[in-house]
Amino acid sequence: MVAESDASRRPRRQYESPVRQERAERTRAHVIATAGRLFAEHGYAATSMRRIATEAAVGLETVTQTGRKADLLLAAFRSGFAGDPDAVDITALIGGFPGGAEPGHTEPGSAGAGSTGPSSAGAGGGTDLVEAITTATARLADGLRDSLGIWRAFTVAAAADETVAAARAELAGLRRREITTWLEASESAGMLPTRDATSRARLADMLGLLTSHDAYDHLVTVCGWPHDDFASWTSAAILDRLRSP
Repeated sequence: MVAESDASRRPRRQYESPVRQERAERTRAHVIATAGRLFAEHGYAATSMRRIATEAAVGLETVTQTGRKADLLLAAFRSGFAGDPDAVDITALIGGFPGGAEPGHTEPGSAGAGSTGPSSAGAGGGTDLVEAITTATARLADGLRDSLGIWRAFTVAAAADETVAAARAELAGLRRREITTWLEASESAGMLPTRDATSRARLADMLGLLTSHDAYDHLVTVCGWPHDDFASWTSAAILDRLRSP
């Protein structure tokens, strides 16, 4: 019997070809994009894994390796909001809210771009706050319009799938907390009137509703409002609520 050498006993390193890895990432992105389109067009229940495979022109195994049906929906939702199916940035995932998460701080291209620093507006808001809210709300309205289909599928799926329901509940909670945090920071900076905790929490809920997919769907889809009318009305409603003590 020939003794094994130390070299033969060492675990072999797996070599991953950059070309192969890039191809796999492109395939995954294609599957997720296809799934997202089908979910938005036909709904979650009517979109089978096999249909996704057929539309994506890949094998069923390729689709199942990308993730479960609920995983594909969540990845498509993340991709629609943040441009990345693996995104973990909470502000991107919840769609942002007018004014940004932190007064005086915005990321280039974010929903809060155009926000002003704490010293640019007095309590109750000034011209800079009006401009910031108006600009942010217009961008947010565009995001609501562009992601409405996948949001509908996400909502319907949450009623039948515990994984999706948990993710939806988590996003709703995070949105409420981040809006509340922004209100607290804005009050401390003198940008908004000071409120007690209960009033602030209620205001956060109001802002969350005004900037939600549900509000957009009702006013634009059901009631027939023009997109721009929704954006201007929402901006005015937000400013009215922010200025109220």
